[in-house]
Amino acid sequence: MIELSLLALLGSTSGSAVAPQPIATVPLTAPLLAQAAPPTADAAQDILSFAVVDALFSTSPDARERQALLTLPSQEAGPFDELTWSGEGRLAAVYNYGEVYIWNPASASPTQVFESTCAYLPNLSLFWANQGKTLLIQEVCDVPNSETGDSIGLYLSDGAGPQGTRPLPGLPDDISSQLYISPDGSQVAYVWQGNIYRLALNGARPRQVTSEPGVYGAAGSPLAWSPDGTQLAFYEGSYPFQRLNVIDADGRNRKVLTPGPNFQIYRSRIYWSPDSRSIVFFQPFDPPYGNQETLQLVNVATGEIRPLTRPGFYDAVSWSPDGQKLALAVGEVERQSLFVLDLATETFTPLTAEPLAQVLQTLWSPSGSWLAFSGEPVGQELGNQILYTVRPDGSDLRSHSADDEYVYPFTWQPGPVTQAAN
Repeated sequence: MIELSLLALLGSTSGSAVAPQPIATVPLTAPLLAQAAPPTADAAQDILSFAVVDALFSTSPDARERQALLTLPSQEAGPFDELTWSGEGRLAAVYNYGEVYIWNPASASPTQVFESTCAYLPNLSLFWANQGKTLLIQEVCDVPNSETGDSIGLYLSDGAGPQGTRPLPGLPDDISSQLYISPDGSQVAYVWQGNIYRLALNGARPRQVTSEPGVYGAAGSPLAWSPDGTQLAFYEGSYPFQRLNVIDADGRNRKVLTPGPNFQIYRSRIYWSPDSRSIVFFQPFDPPYGNQETLQLVNVATGEIRPLTRPGFYDAVSWSPDGQKLALAVGEVERQSLFVLDLATETFTPLTAEPLAQVLQTLWSPSGSWLAFSGEPVGQELGNQILYTVRPDGSDLRSHSADDEYVYPFTWQPGPVTQAAN
């Protein structure tokens, strides 16, 4: 019965993968809040950290209880906006909107390393560099009525405190995009005076990547580094007529991956595969008359484009660590179900027994054995994001937070990484 129901929802799976259109409920036998299974062999290497307004916790997907992670930096109730672990096991967090702390589990309390001076609430993002020895802090300040847009800065912290945090030298004051950090944290890409530039964190002068001015970064289009750090993918053109490009980080071998002259986008998310060979992107269906999209996969070397889904509504896309699967939420934001797409077999595995609302993101564990995601139970008046974990085959689904808690953000602690297939 389950297989027949899924076939009716997914359609034929022969040829290119074709995902369901927006759905109501995927019929599974397990309840949404399933009981935890006995601990498994990989539980020790997959540890999840998460925040609930003014507290931090850690848990493993198989754990029946969560553990308090650290002492709060102040008595004021302020939310956490970002969590990120270094490979050395240090945790950096944005707290109380504009404060950044670093916590070493061996110490008794976190160390504050940065406090924003933005006139309005800032947007802070964190990234570990220099093999976990340096924390990069990007600060975006809203500047009303400014001709140059937001004020953007990047700071480098050694973790010793505010005195060990300094601005990145050589960054122009009037860049026209956010900063995009390379996977190894050694350099940043940005748009300045109509071209893409990259700046090394070692003090070298900026290098121009593109050879001619263009409309880069329109409507927040990103400059997306490939995981191996050798290429940048980006959209060029006036929104919504933007075409997907890729270029070597040294400025050579620029290619247009969506060559159609009237190619349009609604969402400019770029999802590189772990092996840096492919990109998944959103393509509108029948613009401007409809608001549905399809997921497309493009081979960066050949330019071959492969459709992955039917027209519909998709979100919370993420690659598995081995590059063989994609997680995605299907359906309009008020009613979504979660699937895993196996790219080799072009089959979809349902992960949720009941629909959820506002699935914000999916995160694969370092081992690839689990998926973490958050969403709101449909019809819940509180509108709280509940944290869940599930195996990629749909088993062992369970929640890790209560209905009256709002979980954000969450992240996996560092662990063994499955290498992408050749």
